[in-house]
Amino acid sequence: MPFARFFSATRRVAPRVLPRPAVLFSAAAIAVAATAASGQGADTVAKGAETYKAYVVEQIGGTLAGVKDLQAAIKAGDAKAAQAAWIKSRVGWERVEPITAEFFGELDEVIDPWPDAKHGYHAIEARLFAGNLAELSAPTEKLVADVAAFDKAVSAPGFQFSAQGLLDGAAKLAYELGEKKAQGGESPYAGTSLIDMRDNLQGIDTLYKSVLQAPLKAKDAKLAQSIAEKIGEVETTLKAPDIKSLDQAKLHKSAEELAVLLQEAAPHLALKKPSLSE
Repeated sequence: MPFARFFSATRRVAPRVLPRPAVLFSAAAIAVAATAASGQGADTVAKGAETYKAYVVEQIGGTLAGVKDLQAAIKAGDAKAAQAAWIKSRVGWERVEPITAEFFGELDEVIDPWPDAKHGYHAIEARLFAGNLAELSAPTEKLVADVAAFDKAVSAPGFQFSAQGLLDGAAKLAYELGEKKAQGGESPYAGTSLIDMRDNLQGIDTLYKSVLQAPLKAKDAKLAQSIAEKIGEVETTLKAPDIKSLDQAKLHKSAEELAVLLQEAAPHLALKKPSLSE
């Protein structure tokens, strides 16, 4: 075979090899991008947790002011003012219930045990709303001291909320709304059970939007939207004019579905699936 033809044939069949460094660079770039995205997600959660802490501190500050007013009214023998102060002080507490038991279990147990209350808010409630102020000085004094301790603990500069604890608390409270509170509420003597549940939901909504929604949306926008919509569904159900008109079956279903959706968010946030048990 003439040399020219041989050389031409050799060129046609010679294998073409892609430069390997280019492939390795692409893989490295993907890894760097993934790490950066993960870091950005952690930063988003951390900033959200700071914002949420400010909200909790504000709400607990209102609760502390309210129980001090309650104490003053009881000392003055003013039942109506004491009842109004009890109701006012509950608003902030109910709004931060996603974190009370999860981060401050011992204080939660003495401030707001339910349904078997031997101290705290509900031990005071029955006698107070019957107009009987006798023997309420001591339990109210303890309630003020316990709420003050809670306020001090959550306001401490070194205290930080963990993302896992926030997700756990939100899911558990959503489940409690459907499983327990939907059956009639926790403040029957004060007549504020429906308000309690609305404030609970507002607390879940604030936590979700402050801390979890943005990083979840970056990973699974559809799930993030589903959670927001389910919160809206529960909110609509809680717009009943009174506790007797509340569709308990619907609340039970939608609140527990919200809890399950929050569980489903866990792997997208690099967190463990929340347990819904006590």
